[in-house]
Amino acid sequence: MPALTAPPLAPGGLPVIGHARRLLRQRLDLLEELRDHGDVVTVGVGPLRLHLVNDPALVRDVLGRRAAEFGTSDQYRLMARISGNGLLLSEGAFHRRQRRLILPAFNHARVRGYADVMSALVESWSDSWQEGRQLAVADEFGSLATEIVVRCLFSQGIGRADMAEVVHGMPHLMAWVGSRGLDPTGLLARLPTRVNRRFRSSLDALRAITRQVIAERRAGGQEADDLLAMLLGARDAETGEPMAEQQIHDEVMTFLTAGAETTSRGLAWSVHLLGRHPEALGRLRAEVDAVLAGRTATFDDLPALPYTRRVLTEALRLYPPGYLLSRGALADTVLGGHLVPAGATVLLSPYALHRDPALFADPRRFDPDRWTPERAADVTPDAYLPFGLGPHGCLGESFAWTEMTIALATLAARWELRPLSTAPVRPIPAFSLACGPMPMTPYRRAVPTGSTTAAAATAATAIGAVSAGAGAGAGGGSGSGSGGAVGRRP
Repeated sequence: MPALTAPPLAPGGLPVIGHARRLLRQRLDLLEELRDHGDVVTVGVGPLRLHLVNDPALVRDVLGRRAAEFGTSDQYRLMARISGNGLLLSEGAFHRRQRRLILPAFNHARVRGYADVMSALVESWSDSWQEGRQLAVADEFGSLATEIVVRCLFSQGIGRADMAEVVHGMPHLMAWVGSRGLDPTGLLARLPTRVNRRFRSSLDALRAITRQVIAERRAGGQEADDLLAMLLGARDAETGEPMAEQQIHDEVMTFLTAGAETTSRGLAWSVHLLGRHPEALGRLRAEVDAVLAGRTATFDDLPALPYTRRVLTEALRLYPPGYLLSRGALADTVLGGHLVPAGATVLLSPYALHRDPALFADPRRFDPDRWTPERAADVTPDAYLPFGLGPHGCLGESFAWTEMTIALATLAARWELRPLSTAPVRPIPAFSLACGPMPMTPYRRAVPTGSTTAAAATAATAIGAVSAGAGAGAGGGSGSGSGGAVGRRP
């Protein structure tokens, strides 16, 4: 049997720095190019070797079937400054225990309850917009998503000032992680820069708020039906032990930091794509007009909004917020016939997989109908993973789909969003796949009166038929479009 060899080194590296320059400046282009160099290919960042996996079956190995062979990579350890040993970073038996304890917080009945909070906040934000007054759509969705996760965590005990502090500080935390994540030296995180100062200030404020809310909840013994109550009441099935105080804090910080990224990005990219594809926008409006007639969407409306769900699914295919995942090999292992040494970083790119022509026909085209039940059945298993998969897959996936569908449907029913510029909106690969502020102007839509929800629901395809796919759109297209797209501005 021939000796195993290391994965091939991708061409184009420079002396000393390897592929570091392109990873910093042209990361998305490089990830797509690397698909042509094998199922597993190596890139160099100075002395480091990073191994990119391009095959869905091998992705399933790393994240699912052989997940125990891989742990948290160095690139993710920065998040420990924020979320400690929460679900995002914990490993092994401890991670499995935490996942078991937290899983009930996201069952069907719980998500239905959270949907009431989502609907109320979406309605409040929609009502606060002023016709003709410019707003930054991406920032709006970021603030909305943050407020939703805070209210689902803390149904009581957090006032307007604290909420404003959290909403204001969260972008500084994400900006710090995004800008420091690919620095192999760790030097940037220690310099007295503006980004670092804002990060420390925001993190201190967020920690103080969460500790105060947790302490007040324990001291007051208030009854609440929220995520914090679930964490405080969780008991290990084997030992009967509750979570330690620090662990509750770590999980709260994990929810706060991870709970808004995917939903806010998914909504922003959906609005952008709809603005560039008037036919899809027209179909979305027809659906929400028939079902909602201008009112706020609720959990019970979800089965009657299949096209809305397909739009979101397709937006997350083209622009997955978690565009690059990483794991660390815990021991020497074999991937795709190549030896990956212990300690090596293994990269997995949903962005590159979602745009692979071998996996998705015409992959750059925005086509929500590729997610009809008939066509989605042909999608290669594990080729679509906006929420990851396996033991470290996102526990809040159903929460996110519910939030995005309620928000997009409600805003599309009430508002037309017109982009201010025809300049291309290019994805920004930071901690998640960002999009810049996306300035747009909202205009109220004339909507029909009287809902036809029952009729629409009868004809609609069940919304859960496809949780595995999304579809296309030009990757960096213009922010303008023939019809305007969908959208608080205090």
